[in-house]
Amino acid sequence: MCKSRSDALASTPASRRRSPSSSAAASTTAASSTSFATASTSTGPRHTANTTASSSSSRSSRSSQAAARASLPSPLLLYPFQELSAATNGFLSKRDPSAAYWRCSLRGRDAALFQLRALAGLTAKDASAALASTARYHHASLAPLLGACLAGPHVYLAYQIPSGAATLAACLQSRTASSSSNKDTGLNPVLGAWLSRVQVAADVAQGLDYVHTHANAAHGRVFPSTVLLVPDPALHATLTHFGASQFAQADDATAAAAAQSDDVRAFGVLLLQLLSGEAEASRHRFDRTTKEFARVSVVDTAAEALTTGRVKTWVDRRLGDSFPVSVAEKLVEVALRCASPDDGAPEMAWVAGKVSKVYVESRAWEHQLQRSDGFSVSVAPR
Repeated sequence: MCKSRSDALASTPASRRRSPSSSAAASTTAASSTSFATASTSTGPRHTANTTASSSSSRSSRSSQAAARASLPSPLLLYPFQELSAATNGFLSKRDPSAAYWRCSLRGRDAALFQLRALAGLTAKDASAALASTARYHHASLAPLLGACLAGPHVYLAYQIPSGAATLAACLQSRTASSSSNKDTGLNPVLGAWLSRVQVAADVAQGLDYVHTHANAAHGRVFPSTVLLVPDPALHATLTHFGASQFAQADDATAAAAAQSDDVRAFGVLLLQLLSGEAEASRHRFDRTTKEFARVSVVDTAAEALTTGRVKTWVDRRLGDSFPVSVAEKLVEVALRCASPDDGAPEMAWVAGKVSKVYVESRAWEHQLQRSDGFSVSVAPR
């Protein structure tokens, strides 16, 4: 069970800490300001002007400090188990089927609450240290971690999410993803445009690059179920579960020890799922030779499509022919380079750069399409 109190556990970045020398310097500056104000008292009318200017400057400084404090992320918390239970109606609230999380409100914030198996021997002190470590890193493509709770064999992790968010898995499963009346996901549109899918790929790639490069860590849980699509003000993607490897055991779908190369391979598979519209990483296909159904992966079908020049027909049919085939082929090549088990995984920085370049090319393609007279770029049948 969790502690009965909530402990604020935000770590203080080095840039915000004040060393003794800086404090002494501040005291010296303050003393100088005081002496200056005292000396000005005997100068008659000038004293009033100086006092007014000093007061105005002080108010401006306090306002700037208040604005800076307001922009800082809230401290991460160790939630009491009772609070999480109350927020989820005793954990009886319906969980999101595509990601198995409870959507709830915690202290006025919309949250996705995940239940994971806690690391063996994890203590409240360990959780506090893990929260402090995670709190140092922030990126637009990473859903903010609000806090954690230890309860028996489980650890609960709460991530902040916008009210209209839906998982990539849910959007891929939806057969009406391009419909403006899609009630399953609440996104309008979701994945009905090529540029939207490339935007999602770029967001996830940049988030992972940040985790690898700046946090010097591995995410460990890169799946469509951990990617949230946020529609407002423009469609973008965020990754949940950042920091989860410090709290939770690996599940059946992850390696025992999270590694950055595993993240790269997982991203390659996720990218192929995003392009093909396949909600699952593998499926069954009828083999005409053996007359049986054989299990094939999205990596296999993508490699076959690229080799035979059939990427155009392999890409999700919900896009119709509204995508640049040559650009799609480049993205498939990047994905296969990441997902191939035979070759060493590339660095995530390289991957993010390639995906960003594809995004720029896709933007140029869409701009050219908008300038046309409404004719489709590709009119040949699939």
